Amino acid sequence: MRDFIRSRMEPECLLPDRISNLPSSLVQTILTLLPIREAYRTSILSRNWRHRCVNLPKLEFDDKLLENSTNSQLSIKCKVVHAIYTVLLLHRGPVLEFSLCVSQLPSCCEIDQIIMHLANNTTVEKFNLVIGLGHSAYKLPSSFFSLKRLIHINLNNCVVQLQSTSFRFERLTSLCFHNVSITNKMLICFISCCPILKSLTLVRSNNVPIGEEKHFVGSDQYSDLVQLFQLLPLIEHLEMNCCPVKCFASGVIPQSLPNKLVHLRALVLHGLSFGKEDELRFVILLVTSSPNLKKIKMEMNYGPTEAMSQTAMNLFDLQDYSYVKLDHLDKLEITNFGDMKPGMDFLKLILAKASMLKKVRVVINNKISVSDEVKMLRDVLWNPCAAVGAQIKFERA
Repeated sequence: MRDFIRSRMEPECLLPDRISNLPSSLVQTILTLLPIREAYRTSILSRNWRHRCVNLPKLEFDDKLLENSTNSQLSIKCKVVHAIYTVLLLHRGPVLEFSLCVSQLPSCCEIDQIIMHLANNTTVEKFNLVIGLGHSAYKLPSSFFSLKRLIHINLNNCVVQLQSTSFRFERLTSLCFHNVSITNKMLICFISCCPILKSLTLVRSNNVPIGEEKHFVGSDQYSDLVQLFQLLPLIEHLEMNCCPVKCFASGVIPQSLPNKLVHLRALVLHGLSFGKEDELRFVILLVTSSPNLKKIKMEMNYGPTEAMSQTAMNLFDLQDYSYVKLDHLDKLEITNFGDMKPGMDFLKLILAKASMLKKVRVVINNKISVSDEVKMLRDVLWNPCAAVGAQIKFERA
């Protein structure tokens, strides 16, 4: 970019000006792909370039905003907020995508003003807000729920409290909550206002202090779990980790969902344990209730000394899974896999029910001995019900 700016300052007789003569739409696309600091620096090139950036549809503020900053006396918050205010005040035209992902930016009331300004714009379709985990969580203002044209929401380290249920995200298809503090009841209410949701991510880092905010606080009934999936009839991609699973799966877990997740194509799970009955039942519930799954990716939480209930040990022997069909599954990946019996039973169930399975990748925990690894591999490969033609690969982390 610096070379480009330098070249623009050369006499026109020495270097033909080809970029300025490009179509406006192409120039706008190029500027959108640049870091926002570099994009706005093009305004000094010439009179023709002075207002090229004021109508960019995508505004992305990230850590590059602070690179080589000359205002060393100002705080991180002042630098970032000043830059955003300046861009928004100069901006003309619709903002389709807004992203604020500065890892050093703390939660502050100025973000409220930014969101309020965007709400007045009423054109935002994609909204990304990431507050660094080293800072207190940011509480979303009520003006956020006025962004009714959103199709994608990504929140990290935020607090969501619904003051009203009158909002509707009729166009929202993708919702990502990372380290978001929200109760089960509010989450269900939120999702109920997103009728065409196709992608849902609920992840909370184990490094987040639970004492600060109660993440996904649930009840002792499984009705929340059933209700959650009943509100996701069009879901195609689902990603969860152990924290929301533990909250929603507390209490008795049904063997099957009343309504199958017939549109679910990709299932991604993190940090679950085959040795814990509730988490094992949750995994089985999702897999057996999703007949059209194409991809399963699981990162397990394995502890060699972890206590395992007798019910979890014999769960696959006690229940009938003859009704399960996974005729569309073609890829299975399990990492940090251990030698627990429920884990092996789960793997063999998938291999038996997925007739079209093409690739199986199992990454074994390093604490598993070589002899145990050989036994595991023999147990899988010698299974007469294993998917014919599947490429099964065992490896170590």
